[in-house]
Amino acid sequence: MKKIMIYRTKPYTVLCYEALFRWLLPKFRENKTLIEEYASHRAGYYGEKSADYFITSYPHSHAYIFQGLRLKNGSINFQIDNLILTPMVIFIIEIKNLKGELQYNPRTKQLIQIDGEERRSQKNPILQADNQKRQFILWLQQNGFPSIPIETIGVSTNPSSILTYLDEDKEAKFIQLETLPTTFDNLYTKFTRSIYNQTVIRKLNKKLVQENNPLKPDLINQFRIKEQHLAKGIVCSKCGHFPLIYKKRKRWECGKCGDVDPTAHEQKIYDYFLLFEPTITNRVCREILQINSPKIARRILNSMNLEYSGNNRARKYHAPPLEKYPQNSKIPGGNRSIFGD
Repeated sequence: MKKIMIYRTKPYTVLCYEALFRWLLPKFRENKTLIEEYASHRAGYYGEKSADYFITSYPHSHAYIFQGLRLKNGSINFQIDNLILTPMVIFIIEIKNLKGELQYNPRTKQLIQIDGEERRSQKNPILQADNQKRQFILWLQQNGFPSIPIETIGVSTNPSSILTYLDEDKEAKFIQLETLPTTFDNLYTKFTRSIYNQTVIRKLNKKLVQENNPLKPDLINQFRIKEQHLAKGIVCSKCGHFPLIYKKRKRWECGKCGDVDPTAHEQKIYDYFLLFEPTITNRVCREILQINSPKIARRILNSMNLEYSGNNRARKYHAPPLEKYPQNSKIPGGNRSIFGD
């Protein structure tokens, strides 16, 4: 039975940037580097999402799919966009979401992107996947799993891109998304002998899920964000005014546009976890929401069903796991056209 072991959710590398845009004062959201890096991470995520349908359509009945996997060998972390585990072979798939013409030279291993008048070198997805393969082989060895054939594939997911080979490539391992099922068929016929029995597969599945360690960037330090760069209180998701005011009817109201939101505090608290600390106290909650009542703060925190430790004033509420964060949160201000929203 085919099974997805790790589902793809919006990664920390996207969530943290979106949280930062919601916290920054409008004039600081226009930072070019910030916008470009967010756009790159966002494009990568949506490229991976677009490939998920084809990958989950993999025909083998005993395939186990990991949509985004980050493991560690000693001090080295390595990220795998997609891993498919079967009894006969493992597939590692690297995704590229690049627009324009992509010129790939299998002899020199160089990938050139031509977008309008711009011509730039991009990372070779096959070399990236092969490096992940080497790291994963080492990881398997260190964790006591037997060796198994591993195949690597690079996939271009942008529907408007044109992929051109500048030299003959008999393997053709960098492909357009639509040809992925055919590539699976061709590769799978090479492997007929089961290497892993179900006991080994169950053990490996469990270990991969346990060891998965998603990257969470520290954007506050990376961009040297100071307190004066940040908006105080909750920013209105409709007009950008802040702070929203907490009314007696247990709702937040914008003093400018009149928008009402009973759960606006949730995103602010989630964003705090993404940008600052993995725990929050009643006092810090009051500070970031710009409220004075410990009772209201306690009610708000309890309503979010967060795990907690400690009692009374020492109580700390803990950040949720990655998959529990909101997936479709808005970014306030005038940057939506830049991001394609």
